[in-house]
Amino acid sequence: MVASCGITLSDYDDAVLDGVSNLNLNKPAKALQDFNRAIEIDPTRANAYVGRGNTLSTLGRYKEALKDYDIAIEIDPKVANAYVNRGSAYSHLTQYEKAIADYEKGLELDPEIDDPPSFVKRLFSDDPPTDKGIRKHLEFIKQKVKEQSG
Repeated sequence: MVASCGITLSDYDDAVLDGVSNLNLNKPAKALQDFNRAIEIDPTRANAYVGRGNTLSTLGRYKEALKDYDIAIEIDPKVANAYVNRGSAYSHLTQYEKAIADYEKGLELDPEIDDPPSFVKRLFSDDPPTDKGIRKHLEFIKQKVKEQSG
């Protein structure tokens, strides 16, 4: 149960929320443990794999992150966040065509995903998302591909 909120969470949800919290607090090693715990509890749900992939990406372990994003997409092909984050990992690995495809698929599934404010910020603010980071990066890597091929 979340303290003083009166909300009961499953062990899985608790582990995922711990992972998100630790990742946001710049504690990726702890976040990795939390997401691993969530996956041990229920390996059939996508969001722990996305969280672990995000943690691995934060640590610069992009190839490992790709595996988790692949699993998340296999479990639930409609998780836009998995495509966008996999696109980011591909971009870091200079696999731009794959990055472009994933960014476009993520934006197709959820046009609002383009850098929404963080969950905590959304809780305490009504500021609309202003920076269109995913679309900007998508255009940037499309230009890089064009320059490389031409």
